[in-house]
Amino acid sequence: MAKSLEQRIQELEDRDAIKELTARYCWHVSHGEGEAVANLFTDDGALLTTDDSFRPVRGRDALVKFYRAAVNQPALALPFIQNHIIDLHGDEASGTCGIEARFTRGGESVTAAGFYNDRYRRGREGWRFVERKITFWHSVPLKQGWAEAHAKAAASR
Repeated sequence: MAKSLEQRIQELEDRDAIKELTARYCWHVSHGEGEAVANLFTDDGALLTTDDSFRPVRGRDALVKFYRAAVNQPALALPFIQNHIIDLHGDEASGTCGIEARFTRGGESVTAAGFYNDRYRRGREGWRFVERKITFWHSVPLKQGWAEAHAKAAASR
C-alpha cells in the first residue's frame, strides 16, 4: 500500500530532525559543551564503543558525568558527521552515520574516522539518542597518518 502524502512528509521531517540531532552533537562537542551533549540522549541512553577505548556509559547521570569530563574545552575535538542511513519505525528509529574527527591528545594532533550505529526515540522533546555505538577505523596521530597504522595492524595479524 502506498504511503499518503502526510506519511511521506512526516518521514522527511523525522529524517531531517535526526540529522539535526547528530549535527547538534557535533556542534556541542566542538564547543566544549559536555552537558549539552548528554542532554541529546534519552534518560536511559547509552554511549558504547567497539574498541574498548572507554567503558560503556549508561543512563542520564553517567552520561552527564562522562561528557562533562570528556567534552569541556572548545575546539579540542572537532567531529564531522555525514552519510546518514536512517530506518524509521514510528517513534523509534535506527541508523548509521560516518564520522571524521580531529582532536588533540597529549598535545598532539590526531585524526580519526569511523561510524556510529545509533538508535533514536521521539519523545516530548523531539528525537534523542537511545544508544550511540562508535566504531573507529583509525585514530592516529596526524603526523603518522592512517596508512601506516593500517599497514602495522595488517602485518601483525
